[in-house]
Amino acid sequence: MNLSTKLEVSKNYLNTFFPLRTKAERRELDWDSILGRVISEVYRKQLAVENLSEFQALCEQEFRQRLDDEAFWPVLKAMYFDTADVLKIAPEFLLFRSEEAEDNKHNQRIGDMFVNLLGGKTLLNLSPMRLNFIEQILFDVLENKALKPEAKMKKRSFKEQPYLPFLAHCFKNDLTFLGSKPRYLLDSFQDFLRLYGFLYTSQLAHNLINWSEGEPKPCPNYLILDTEKASAERKQLKVSGYQQLYKHVQRIFPYLTMAEMLQAGRDEVRPLWMLADSIRNFEPATTLLNEFAQSFKNDRQLMKVQVYDQSDSISALRQVLKLSVEQFKTGNQGKDDINSNFAKATLDHLCNDFIQQRGAAGSVLVMNQDYLLLLTNLVIGSNESLRLNELIKGFNQRGVFFDKQSQAEIVQFYERIGNVERMSDSGDAVYVRKTV
Repeated sequence: MNLSTKLEVSKNYLNTFFPLRTKAERRELDWDSILGRVISEVYRKQLAVENLSEFQALCEQEFRQRLDDEAFWPVLKAMYFDTADVLKIAPEFLLFRSEEAEDNKHNQRIGDMFVNLLGGKTLLNLSPMRLNFIEQILFDVLENKALKPEAKMKKRSFKEQPYLPFLAHCFKNDLTFLGSKPRYLLDSFQDFLRLYGFLYTSQLAHNLINWSEGEPKPCPNYLILDTEKASAERKQLKVSGYQQLYKHVQRIFPYLTMAEMLQAGRDEVRPLWMLADSIRNFEPATTLLNEFAQSFKNDRQLMKVQVYDQSDSISALRQVLKLSVEQFKTGNQGKDDINSNFAKATLDHLCNDFIQQRGAAGSVLVMNQDYLLLLTNLVIGSNESLRLNELIKGFNQRGVFFDKQSQAEIVQFYERIGNVERMSDSGDAVYVRKTV
């Protein structure tokens, strides 16, 4: 049983399964810093130099030893360092992206969210870049003089199990594919992380509602292309689109903080769905949760909320989770704003690229063509092409859903860029090729 044997009411703390904290809701994310943190874990490499200036000095020393004409170094400096084009040589150079915001815990936690999706497994044997003579020297200086030996790297400990195993599986597969295309990885890595930030947030929010149904699975989350017109008549978009996400995001802070409170003192905080599975049909848990519900109600002064002794552990846990939400509906604006600010920050920081206001249709979830092409390439992966229906299934596995009207728009987009082959008018005979 993952439930603490001695339940005590405490303050709301969120330390697991989601990176945002209430005190950080107004901070802007530095995606360069986040990118550097993920690169460090994926490539199992850490900088031995303090910053890019120190690396530049190492490169200058190396080139002055090699060059007959010392006047050529300023030319190289202008080409690669003054323009920061050195960071575009290979993915490993993105380690320097995090140097300026190293002490920003906000960005570190976002980076850790992606690292945790990897489950502590570093992806090795990533394909090397094809470099010209000068770039190879810069890369060799990085590898041999600017990186820590593996024996001196800080060891990371992973205490979180993936909350969304299905999405963690997709994330690892997609990152492995990107690792086989290092130039594409370099060009698209930030968009890849932004995409998965949205996917993780939306699927976590939806699956928190389904905590009693066992291991999470992809939940309907409907988007349209950003070039489409939004219509209020499109039922799936209306019912399972932005409004659903907005509603479910309101549960992230209350549910996750309650899950931590219920597991205080345990060696590891388990996902809420695992907690539920561990207490199912376990009578002592029912008693503990019934008593805790009354204590929580009194502590939070929820006098208008009725609490009853439940007959089974799942019903008792459901009542406690309801109280976790009700504590932010007291009429006390300062307290009520805690959760509303958290939900707003979540949408602003991790979902903003995928939300648009569409007049009378209101806010809708959208995907632009760049993200669509990236997602298409990720789903096709090591294959040369996929049937359209298999491609749509791959979208769904990652938590991206399109209705029939959007699917038709997507096919037209593919045809315009020339990466679709139509064997017949049947959807089963439409094949989509990747663009890398």
